[in-house]
Amino acid sequence: MRLRTKLAAVAMGAVAATGGLVVPTTAAVAAESGALACSNPSWSTKDGRTGHTNTNYVNIRTGPTTDCTSVGQAQMSHNLRLDCYRSGEGGTWSHVKDVTTGRSGWIKDSLLDGYGANRAC
Repeated sequence: MRLRTKLAAVAMGAVAATGGLVVPTTAAVAAESGALACSNPSWSTKDGRTGHTNTNYVNIRTGPTTDCTSVGQAQMSHNLRLDCYRSGEGGTWSHVKDVTTGRSGWIKDSLLDGYGANRAC
């Protein structure tokens, strides 16, 4: 089980154990939003494995949210270098480089086979 999946399971267990009481997280853990998410999403090549999308015409974005500009589209047949993942809109997103087209950016992990990168940014 991947670390993110384990952390989500632990969090859900904690919510259940406290009768639904949710303790707020720190801002450092929260996902960036708005212009900051698109203009300065830090990343580095920590994973390096090759991956693929699980569907065609997947947008590669400048940041980990659908508010960010699309810089290209990945296809299932494209090879993607998986760099790292981070929290974003609606879950986690992986920074990728589409080796087929040369485009780099962010793709939501649910659109990637194996749920994207294994290493956090």
